[in-house]
Amino acid sequence: MLVSIAVYQAAVFPVTAFGVSEEERVARRGVAYRVCAHEGLPQAVRVSAAAALEAVDQGVDAERAHAAVRALSLAVYDQRAAR
Repeated sequence: MLVSIAVYQAAVFPVTAFGVSEEERVARRGVAYRVCAHEGLPQAVRVSAAAALEAVDQGVDAERAHAAVRALSLAVYDQRAAR
């Protein structure tokens, strides 16, 4: 789930100009949304994933998107550490 959001983020904020086609970006977005909607994910992770997807979807502020994905990473880590 975290990887699918990171891949989508890379499509929205490519390192090089014209790095990803619009079709590829849409495909990556679809995968990220499907993976994040999985009912088996803990609520805290799903909420954090939704915030990360929202930040990436806006596609305007790369730093905000990066911070949201970082927060998601910490939420995933917290869930793993609790086991």
